Formats: sequence, structure tokens, C-alpha cells
Amino acid sequence: MFEFYMDAHMHFDLYENRDEVLKYIESKKSYTIAVTNLPDLFQKYIKEYKDKKFVQFALGFHPELVMEYKNQQAIFKQLVDETRFIGEIGLDFTNISDREKDDQMAVFQNILSWCTDKKKILSIHSRAASKEVIAMLDGFNGKVILHWYSGRIVDLETAISKGYYLSINHQMIESENGRRIVHKIPVDRILIESDAPFTKGLKREYSLFFNDKVYQYLANRYNQSIDMVKKRIKANFAEVLK
Repeated sequence: MFEFYMDAHMHFDLYENRDEVLKYIESKKSYTIAVTNLPDLFQKYIKEYKDKKFVQFALGFHPELVMEYKNQQAIFKQLVDETRFIGEIGLDFTNISDREKDDQMAVFQNILSWCTDKKKILSIHSRAASKEVIAMLDGFNGKVILHWYSGRIVDLETAISKGYYLSINHQMIESENGRRIVHKIPVDRILIESDAPFTKGLKREYSLFFNDKVYQYLANRYNQSIDMVKKRIKANFAEVLK
């Protein structure tokens, strides 16, 4: 049986036993993008965890933290050349004021400008803001991964036409809207994520069971063997890393 484990978007640092989580990921040889929510956290972790082969730490600035931590933009800019991996970044317009939207968009625009022409790989949050995220990404020349996409189908179609990837998780395939979105994504644009610890079955303890769930679903969806699906997802991730 062909084996390939991955997690394109997870928050290892939100687990109390985060050292054990990293050891588990390394032992399973799971290719992992460990996103951060603030630049100073990324700065801390790249110093603390230097010897990881399968875990890539991403420089992040979560949109829901922008209002409180706007002063960390300087830290982000200072660190942007330390990694190819950027995330979690983006917009979240869920129940917020126009001022908050403007502040999020300003920070997101700054981040995009700092990442231009540097072969960056972005993991992007777009809840309730898919139209604005897709519009602001226009012209960006790195790799884009839309994480746990839940927005408009028209924006999804635009994203696919621009060559963006989408990371999906086991919780998406358990909802009608999630399945509707997954069914619109070409198999060569799919990556697997957990968004742990925010998803079902991963709130207290991290494991890779979600890979098997998503692989089985995609095998049924595309009428392919699980091994074929795994090889396709591995090839997709290899394309992202080019």
C-alpha cells in the first residue's frame, strides 16, 4: 500500500503537548505546514524547533488578531525572508465593523506586497470574505492555498482558474456545503489539511486519521483507488513546493 501523509494547515502550538505533537508528525513522516497566528510566535518557534524534517513553520498574522496586534506588522516584515511558508493570513469579515474590515485589508495588502517575487507559499483564511480575498490576490505570483474554503462558488471558480490550491479537511466532507465546494475542485488542485485543533476528533489530541477519511472520500468521488488518490495528492504538494 502506498503511504503519504500530509497536513497543509494545522496549529500545533494550540495543543498543550505540542512537543509530542511534533514528535508524532515526524515519526509518521507527515508533510506538515504548521501555521502561526502572530509573527512573534513564528519567531519563537523557529528558534525553539530547528531540527524538524517534515514540519515547515509558517509566518502568520491571523486576520481576527489584526486589530489588537497591528504593531506586529514590523516583526512580520522583518521575518518574511526567513521562510517560504506564510500563514495563517487573509481576511475574516464575520460580524465585524467597516473599520475592522479596512484594517484587515490594509494588513493583508501589506503582507502580499512583502511576499511578492519571493516564491512564497500562502495559506489563506477567507471566511465571509472570499470576494475580497480573491480580488486582492490578483497579480500575486507565488503559490496560493485557500484553507477550509467556505465562500462563494463564483469566487472558487476564479481561484481555480488562477491556479490556486485548496486544502480540505474531514469536517468539510461531512457537511452539504463542504461537499458542494469539494465537488467543484479539480483533483489536481486538492491538498489535505486538518485545521487542528479546531476540527472534529482533533480538539484534544492530534492524529492523522483525517488523511484516511479524506482519501476514502476522494477515492469514491473520483472512482479511483485510494493509492491513486494518495499519489495524486502527493504530486499536488510537490507542485506547490516547486
